[in-house]
Formats: sequence, C-alpha cells, structure tokens
Amino acid sequence: MHRIMLSRPLADDTFAGIIMEILGDEAHHAARVKRVEPGQPLELLDGAGAVAQAEVAQIVKLGKKAGWALHARINTVTRYPQPTPRVVVNTAVPKGPRIESMIDQLSQVGVAAWSPLACARSVVDPRAGKLDRMTRVALEAAKQSGRTWAMEILNGLTFPAAIARGAVIADASGEPYQPTGADDVTLLVGPEGGWTDAELNQARAAGVTIAGFGRHVMRIETAAVVAAGIVLSAEDQLRVKGNP
Repeated sequence: MHRIMLSRPLADDTFAGIIMEILGDEAHHAARVKRVEPGQPLELLDGAGAVAQAEVAQIVKLGKKAGWALHARINTVTRYPQPTPRVVVNTAVPKGPRIESMIDQLSQVGVAAWSPLACARSVVDPRAGKLDRMTRVALEAAKQSGRTWAMEILNGLTFPAAIARGAVIADASGEPYQPTGADDVTLLVGPEGGWTDAELNQARAAGVTIAGFGRHVMRIETAAVVAAGIVLSAEDQLRVKGNP
C-alpha cells in the first residue's frame, strides 16, 4: 500500500468513483521511485483527519519540466476525529539538524503540535523558513507513520506566555508524571542548560506542574520525545482503566 500525502484537505463532497489528479513531488515519487502501476491500491492522507482508499487509474508524463500526474480513483473516504489527549510540546530549539529528528520523532509518537519556546537559556531562534521546513518534516512523518492528523508546527512562545496557559514542565526536580484525564496537555522542555531558578519559581507560583521523566540528563530532542511518550502512554492507560 503506497501512501500519498495530499497538498490540500479532501473536500467534504469527495466520494467513491471520482478521479483525483495528484501532481508535484508525490506524483513523481509514486511514478519514478515506487513505480506504481494502474490498478495498484493507494492510501491518500490529507493530514486533517480524512483518509481515502483509492487505486491508480493512470500515470501521465506531462513533459520534461512539468513532471508527472497521477490519477487516483477514489473507492472510500473515512474521516477521523482528532485523537485525545491532545498533547502540545513547546521546547527550546536544538542546534542544527537535531531539530528535524525531534520533529520526526514527536510526530511518530503522536504529539498534536509543537512550537519553539523562548526561555532564559535558549540559544536558537528559528526563523520563518526553518518553521516552514519543520512543517514539511511533520507532513512526511505523518505520511510514513499513517497519522490521520498531521502534527502542527505553531509559532513560538515565550516562557511567561506558555506557563500562563497552564502546562507541565519537564525537570528532574519534579515527581514522576501523573495523568489527569485532561483532553489537552501542554508539555514544556527547556534548553540544555536547564531552567533557571527564576523560571522554576515563576512556574511554581503560577501553579504549573513540574514532572520528572527520567533519571539522566537528556538532550532537548531526547527529553521531548521521551516525555511526550510517557504523557501519552499514561493518559491513554488512565482512559482504559476508566472505560473497562
């Protein structure tokens, strides 16, 4: 089953039998790398909850510069609600390519959204172009893992703005994470230099939960993925226990 991530949401009036034209990189990848042929099954994801089961109807070479067009015949369309809990991760930004690895893994774990967090010891301030690149990484990860809802890349937050919304702060000084059953959980992961005493005191004064997620000091990208996985697992287990 070859998956294709669509560049636009599947319209509400998309139905069985229609032919959808797919262009650009996805069409080129399907035609030249995967070598799909007419009749082969496809799964079309729009990253906004809609999944279409389809099959290749036709592959057309548009020209040397124009690339390829893939015509997909829709068989069924299923729409999924956003999963809960909705875990949003705000982190200080790792240096270099490590941020791409973090976004890819957060997407695979099941995080709903990520945004950069500006705190006292932050060393990287990503520009708009970098955030656009992270959106593409998140979409590719959604395609690879079969997510029905792609992870969102949000604009950055300052530390005071983040704790004002209510959050869980990852820090070794905290007790192990305890699930709450909330539909929305915001997780804050600080820079490799750690939170300042002033930030932790500010968080405590705001009533923010401080939780520990491991016995060792971790890099930003490792801490974010580990903590997000623990939060999602703990919240899921609580829901299972509450709904036998």
